[in-house]
Amino acid sequence: MDQGHLHFEYNLMIVYRSLAKSADKIAPGKHTIVVDTTLKSPKPGAPADIVLSVDGKEVARTSTPMTVPALFTASETLDFGVDLGSLVSRDYAERRPFKFDGKIGAVHVQLK
Repeated sequence: MDQGHLHFEYNLMIVYRSLAKSADKIAPGKHTIVVDTTLKSPKPGAPADIVLSVDGKEVARTSTPMTVPALFTASETLDFGVDLGSLVSRDYAERRPFKFDGKIGAVHVQLK
């Protein structure tokens, strides 16, 4: 979330950036946000489509021509509400660690 908009960036190790942003601001309050990533093939490094939805309604989408075929880095972190490892997006580099000031009730990851 940035200035009321839902933002997404798939950063392919600085080689390629896929960006998506909701056109409208997300109203304050409790919401269910889903980032649905669909690989176009089961092969490592396959392209992917990414759809963002809020409360069941699509708000943005993007695609990436390639995904990371293996691990990102041995020192990278999995963070929610703050970006503690290497920056995902250079768009907020000057605001690092870019803490979310709202409340995250739960995070669910489902592999399909």
